[in-house]
Amino acid sequence: MSDIKSTDTKSQKSRVPVQERSAARVAKVLEVAERLLVEVGTEKMSIPAVAEVADVPRAAIYPFFPDKYAIFSRLAQLHMQRMGGELASSSAERARTWQEWVEIVIKTSAKYYNANPAACVLLLRGSFTDEDHSAHAAKNETIADQLRRKAESLGELPQLPRKPDAAAIAVELGLACMKYGYALEKRISPAVCREATRAVTAYLMAWDATTSSR
Repeated sequence: MSDIKSTDTKSQKSRVPVQERSAARVAKVLEVAERLLVEVGTEKMSIPAVAEVADVPRAAIYPFFPDKYAIFSRLAQLHMQRMGGELASSSAERARTWQEWVEIVIKTSAKYYNANPAACVLLLRGSFTDEDHSAHAAKNETIADQLRRKAESLGELPQLPRKPDAAAIAVELGLACMKYGYALEKRISPAVCREATRAVTAYLMAWDATTSSR
């Protein structure tokens, strides 16, 4: 009896905790889903396919992701966080002019997109859920606030208005150029980066000229 008790205790200690096992499964599901997203696209990717490749029961996936769009949303948010980290660690804050800041941010964003095909699909092709859309809006607002603070700190532009939000419009212009480049070439080329920079700076300079002439 003592031997049996000892074996049972050892078995219990070796079990993976439920939360740890769930976290590992979620991580595996996201990893596989991202790979399938690039390989087969959003239409053909499905939770059954993810479950099969990840070797995770479907029943263990649905409590976390009720449908594939929930997976897309989680992956989109993760990529936005990572891109935010890339922008924060870039040389943008050391830019000597707001034009230089714009160029660095666009190049850094393009580099991230080109290195992460799934991010292109998730962030440049549109939102899949309301939650996803809100995360996109928050990301763009954060970048717009950074642009506004940079311009004001350098004293090169008048205070950018918030209604309509000139900084947010500038960010959307740059994003539109990158979306165009991805749709055309499945990547963001240096030429598209230059045009994105040109579009953003031209808009802000034209707004500045209009304001100054009043």
